[in-house]
Amino acid sequence: MRSNHASRAQHRSGGTVWQVVASLVLTLLLLGGVSAPPVAAEDPASDGCHVTPSIGCVWGEHKIDLSLSTRLRAEYWRARTSKSDIFYAARTRVGLKYSYGTLLTLFGEFQDARLSSLSPNSSGVAGVYRTFSRGSSETDSQRIRQLWLDVKPIEGLGIRIGRQDIKLGTEVMYPEANWKYVKIKRASQRLVGTVGWSHGERSNDGIRVSYDTGGHHLYAFAAQPTTGVFDIRDAYKRQSDINYGGLTWTVKRDTWLPNTELRLFGLVYDDKRSVGDGGLPKSVTVYTGGASVIGLYPVGPGTLDMLAWGAYQFGSFSRLDHSAGAAILEAGYQLAEVPLKPWFRVGVNYASGDNDPTDGDHHTFFNMLPTNHLYYGFADQWAFQNLVDWFAQLMLKPHEKVSVNLMLHQFYLANDNDARYFGTGAFNKKIFGFGAQPSRGYQGGGTEIDAVVSYDFNKHLSIQGGYAYMWGRGIFNTSNNTNVSFGYLQLALKY
Repeated sequence: MRSNHASRAQHRSGGTVWQVVASLVLTLLLLGGVSAPPVAAEDPASDGCHVTPSIGCVWGEHKIDLSLSTRLRAEYWRARTSKSDIFYAARTRVGLKYSYGTLLTLFGEFQDARLSSLSPNSSGVAGVYRTFSRGSSETDSQRIRQLWLDVKPIEGLGIRIGRQDIKLGTEVMYPEANWKYVKIKRASQRLVGTVGWSHGERSNDGIRVSYDTGGHHLYAFAAQPTTGVFDIRDAYKRQSDINYGGLTWTVKRDTWLPNTELRLFGLVYDDKRSVGDGGLPKSVTVYTGGASVIGLYPVGPGTLDMLAWGAYQFGSFSRLDHSAGAAILEAGYQLAEVPLKPWFRVGVNYASGDNDPTDGDHHTFFNMLPTNHLYYGFADQWAFQNLVDWFAQLMLKPHEKVSVNLMLHQFYLANDNDARYFGTGAFNKKIFGFGAQPSRGYQGGGTEIDAVVSYDFNKHLSIQGGYAYMWGRGIFNTSNNTNVSFGYLQLALKY
């Protein structure tokens, strides 16, 4: 048994080594392209195969495209403990897309994910990965992450069925970089996301339908989420006892109001898992209705941006009547024509808590299946439940290839009779997806600083480093170690 275990470990380790070697070779090739002299672009042939700007072939209305991506990351964690730990991760994806004109698209994506050096000292998110690697220092999986068919029978109508990403809030996008940032990094995936930061990013089995009239966009989906996120070994199994769906209506910018987008959404989440499969004693059925407003306006020498988001929930939470609410308000100002191109933003995230956990009502806002890493501190200690998060953000652009993102968070509990919640929704068939730490009457949560620096060598290759530190207070004062340190270095390649 011992020799078999060693053989498996050697096989996994060897696979990781070869993946790193292949990635480094590709890195050198791409870096070589950075300093290469410019070559006049040639018009692509109407038929035939090509390697630029992507790998693919064209025959009349038929088109095939191949996509490749690799992400290598080292993560450092010391979460409320005196011991620190570093682990390593590699995630490689190969995608193949077939298109027939604008009528239909068939896409499949294969993923290989590997983690190593998960020690018994692992804490924070590293500890979660180790838990779901069955206590092993290494884990890996090879799975089909996406496989969907998209059909557009008439202009404006799109139907996609199969295994796919659902990132609610990105149904309508605009070409400008500042609009893209606000939509993707500040407004999307608050309640429905894939947790792309993780090494086992969530997927979904379902259907979505969209209809675009030019000024308005309607979107509907129904799906069952897959396992994954922090559970690498058992990733991409359908969670058939969880059903959720929704409908959104987006009034595009300049349709009703200049430079302003309006959006209404309605969602339903139904979790009928048994206790043995990670569910609660009774089912969770939560309905959510809400709206958002996003605007970017030229004011003086810069651009003023504003985001307002609100939601109300009702339904049943296990044996309790559920009623809760949440709100987000953010504002920023960007000076794109001055050195460093500073973009300063401030805001608050609020999600209700429960004043009396012993009665028959449940007033803690339910976070559903979100991507919380984007919003409530990069150290990932908070879910959007019973939370007040005041934050300030400064983004700088010292060079066209360099980006700097600095954030300061101040965390409180919305209600000190409730708990601190953490997690990112159901990701396997063993736990509910959110954990709770009793408040013990404290309301203060702590202060966190985040810093991320990115360098884009070219459109194919980027490197990023980040660090987060949270001073835990109040509810974390259960031991001498109340603080959290998290750092990472990441290399990403895509073609």
